[in-house]
Amino acid sequence: MKSYLVVCWLYMMLLDIFPDTFQVASVLVQPIPTLSQDVVVPVTTNTVYLQKPFCYFQTVSDPLCDSPNTCSVWLVSALSTAKGTFDSDKTAQGFVNVSPYPTAFSPGAKNYFMTKLNPQTDYPCPPFSTPTTFQVGAEGTCSSANCNGVLPNGSTMSFKYVLVSADNTLVAETNWSDNITLNTVKDPNSLGSGYAGRSAAMVVITAILATAAALLLLLLLIALILACCYSRGKTQSSGARRQTSLIGSLRIPSYDLHHLKKPSPYDNPVYEQDLRRKYTTNPTLPQKTTTVITTVNSDSPGTITTQKM
Repeated sequence: MKSYLVVCWLYMMLLDIFPDTFQVASVLVQPIPTLSQDVVVPVTTNTVYLQKPFCYFQTVSDPLCDSPNTCSVWLVSALSTAKGTFDSDKTAQGFVNVSPYPTAFSPGAKNYFMTKLNPQTDYPCPPFSTPTTFQVGAEGTCSSANCNGVLPNGSTMSFKYVLVSADNTLVAETNWSDNITLNTVKDPNSLGSGYAGRSAAMVVITAILATAAALLLLLLLIALILACCYSRGKTQSSGARRQTSLIGSLRIPSYDLHHLKKPSPYDNPVYEQDLRRKYTTNPTLPQKTTTVITTVNSDSPGTITTQKM
């Protein structure tokens, strides 16, 4: 009995002297942070859109996470070269404040920072109908220790979610995400201008299309001119064909033969002969006569002389 008490006393002494050495290891869950599928451009020059940790820690049950002191989910954002630095610091007391954001990426700093999200109960499985996307860097250049600040431009980052108790003890964590390289802003002077930045095939295709468009416009113009000329000539020829034929003082209507390729005014000879016969051989027609004018001369009241003219 005495030996058992001595062993327990020694264990407690060692635990007080070396608390980090005897800290219980955190639970490792299988999912890893991934880029959001609901955003068209999930990676920018200094921000990243990640899927929220729904269904990540729903199976983790730890006395430290019992109500009312519920555990919270945190996000670790680190340069890909600083993953080992965080893995070394996560066993320290108060590790959430070891690398504050404002100086996290300064020269000689630890190159990672932690951002607090929501309590564990806010990420059930299946997820709520709320948006499932979390934007890293949404607070811009902030100044608090655990704010959601922007990332270094064009850097290569890695992320992991961790479950932390109310007394800042690590309870569970995910593996690191794949390396994510942020976009880099290009110098405007490096961008090509004019045809210098275009391929030879594009230049050839553009030239062919421009030539084809010019030929098409020319053909349309020629077709328009021909249509106008044809319409004017047709009007004039139609007027000429419709002139009335004359036989002496008689007017005879004419008509076109539309089944012919080149129709011309046509006078029916039968109709013409009937008219000539009617007005030349009919005895009832008025005959040419001589008019006689008789004048009466009288020199005296008793004498009357007539004269035929």
